[in-house]
Amino acid sequence: MKSIALTTIASACLLASASAATLTHRYSFNGDTNDSVGTSNGILTNGATVTATSLSLSGGPGSGASVQNMGFSSPVGIGANYGGTGVTIETWYTDTGTSQWGKLFTFGTAADGLEFGFTLQHASQFNAVDRNGAKTFGFRGTVGVEHHLAITLAQDGNMNAWLDGTQLITDVATNPISNIGTQTESIGATAWGDPGFAGKVNEFRIYGGELTNAEVQANLALGPNSLVPEPTGLALLGLASAALLRRRRRA
Repeated sequence: MKSIALTTIASACLLASASAATLTHRYSFNGDTNDSVGTSNGILTNGATVTATSLSLSGGPGSGASVQNMGFSSPVGIGANYGGTGVTIETWYTDTGTSQWGKLFTFGTAADGLEFGFTLQHASQFNAVDRNGAKTFGFRGTVGVEHHLAITLAQDGNMNAWLDGTQLITDVATNPISNIGTQTESIGATAWGDPGFAGKVNEFRIYGGELTNAEVQANLALGPNSLVPEPTGLALLGLASAALLRRRRRA
């Protein structure tokens, strides 16, 4: 029994250390827009508000940069900071009726291949990842329901995406992410003259590297308020548990 427990602890530590993704920014919107992991706090713009549980955006007024949105106190720099590692965006959001072409988030500029965004309503009522042209999900996630979204981009631009645990984009080549600039970095607004995101964002995370399918499923199961322990934390837990088992054995 003791050897099985030790093996389980060791396996958990090895699995955690094998992860290629490291959380670099986290916004939980618990009454503020602080970045609890990094140093780029959110900046509310054009009347955007935050409640005790979420970022709240109306989808207006106007379009483009004039809509309610959240920017960042210092550049996230997808291309500059993640061009050599890849990047993952993970979020829990509720779309309450975003108009056509409205985006949940945008990084980059108004040109195909130079932006990274997520559109709530594409031309055919589809969700779509905007990277090198729109990569659609083939449907729109149910309005008024909270969804879990995860999108990974490898440094060469290879893309994978999940909605509520279902992988809808698998190994779609785009182009290197190093060309994504910082002209627009926003939750809620777009680099184009499009409507804003109408809805709520419960949690928004940025990782250096790519989450695996197993990690996406684990995060979905935990929900927006919890994190899988970082590898260092799991390793320390493993050492502590092993020490406790040895102490009992001696006793």
